[in-house]
Amino acid sequence: MNNPWGDFHYVKGAGWQLFWRIPEECGGMELWFGHFNGKRVFWKASQPFAIVPYHHPLTVWTPPFPPTTVPAPPEFSFKDGLGPQCGGAGYTPLKWWAPNGWISSVWFAGTDREVVQVEVTPETTFDPAELTISAKFSAGWYQYVQRWSFNGYGEIHAELGMGGRLHPFDSHKAHVHHVYFRLDLGIDWNSKDVFEVFSHTGFDDAVQGDRWTIQPTQGKHLLDPNTARKFRVRAASQRRGPQTRALPGFEIEIPAQAPTDTHSTADVWATVYRGAMAEQGESVGRANCNDLELEQLATGPFDITHGSDVVLWVVVRHHHEPRHLAEESSGLPFHYQGFHIRPRGFETFRSLNDLYPLETDSGTAPAEPRRSP
Repeated sequence: MNNPWGDFHYVKGAGWQLFWRIPEECGGMELWFGHFNGKRVFWKASQPFAIVPYHHPLTVWTPPFPPTTVPAPPEFSFKDGLGPQCGGAGYTPLKWWAPNGWISSVWFAGTDREVVQVEVTPETTFDPAELTISAKFSAGWYQYVQRWSFNGYGEIHAELGMGGRLHPFDSHKAHVHHVYFRLDLGIDWNSKDVFEVFSHTGFDDAVQGDRWTIQPTQGKHLLDPNTARKFRVRAASQRRGPQTRALPGFEIEIPAQAPTDTHSTADVWATVYRGAMAEQGESVGRANCNDLELEQLATGPFDITHGSDVVLWVVVRHHHEPRHLAEESSGLPFHYQGFHIRPRGFETFRSLNDLYPLETDSGTAPAEPRRSP
């Protein structure tokens, strides 16, 4: 294929092999079929939208400038990205070398290859080798950089960079960026995994102060720094290799930079794969500028005995108090906010047989195999 949008583009580095694509209905950059050391560890990762509530009231303007409308009170919130709502803007793909500032159409990308920059850095005495994939978009007066880094330790670091300009008429108004990432890990080839929550309750080993608890139901979860809460998707059982080894999984570590609010009500949503739905939640915010649709989606039990095909939505937040009279008066220096995905039981990954390997470096994307029911 040679389409300007939607093709799978093969990249490799730091022990990783995967594909990126930008679909014509742009929910940002999608990453597919991630392999580390020849073993599949994720199906798809993306950052399709953000919910951005402002302190209110906001100045009301009339079209044609800007080409969006202020959300009606009492919301005062924008949904940017896939399916923009409530006065928000879709992601417009930019040439990755576009300057950080107010964007004109001269910087709009003509093909997906103009949007994405791929970098591979070698290992040093301080850091592992790293494959970094970055893509640049505009959304209203903001610029968003979606950046995913994959390193030689098997770690994944997902970030959104926020730049561009402040609100053109209310530059002094603070607001919160609630950034939604969709993560479909596949710890084993058939994605029979469990979802766990970690809790640290003290240093007394006699009372098992650190513990992982399997979650029996889909639903939403909150961060809790008091208990060092983090999350994990791991294999439900040991399918191959020595049975004494730890079950492999990925831990999700999220920094807490802002609280939940009435628009964005959880830090992690755990649900299951439901087939051909494009993003399984891309409609979040369409009706109410909040994540009610995710709450309606993430319902029902997990199969904690045999495992489920777990899909996570991870929310990263940043409260932006504008520096409108100084550093941000003429533009926003890029600010990056993200989370970390770290392997546990890593050596178990290396012994698994992947039934769907990447055959060569030819860049041909494999068809997504049908999953086990």
